[in-house]
Amino acid sequence: MIDYNNLIQEISLQDGEFRTVGAEFFQNRNGEFDEIKDLWKLAGYNNRNVEWVNYYADQHFDKQIIDQFAKMVNLKHARSWISKIRPGKHAPWHWDVDDKEEEYQNMANNELVRYSCFISKPQTGHVFILEDICYHMQPQGTLIKWPSYKSWHAGTNLGLTPKYMFHFLGYK
Repeated sequence: MIDYNNLIQEISLQDGEFRTVGAEFFQNRNGEFDEIKDLWKLAGYNNRNVEWVNYYADQHFDKQIIDQFAKMVNLKHARSWISKIRPGKHAPWHWDVDDKEEEYQNMANNELVRYSCFISKPQTGHVFILEDICYHMQPQGTLIKWPSYKSWHAGTNLGLTPKYMFHFLGYK
């Protein structure tokens, strides 16, 4: 069993990798993410509020967490991370662009599966939207299996504490 409270305490002491709109923002090889940023601009998002922080195994937390999670969902690991959204910040509507997608697809024979886990305790204002389903006040440890690993999604934090989620991409 993963102790989510200890995991959050461990990563909360670290900076993680900030994602904000600007020159330092994620730049993928083929520019696919630029299309998403253009959609945000057209929608009128305030770039100062677009922000999330990613944490990775062996860099920010113990890799054993990934092994435990992989066992829990009965999948082999391709990619995973923990995301944090601070109060007043959000990750607008997008799908995840990744330069290593082809590598993951090859590992998985084109059958990637994605799960997300609500690792924070339920808090008013912690919102996650996956396609047409809105998740709010989810019990700590709630798992959701994505319809597709490339599904459109968004997250926001209208609450008073950071919102943490664990994201896992795997295969049989």
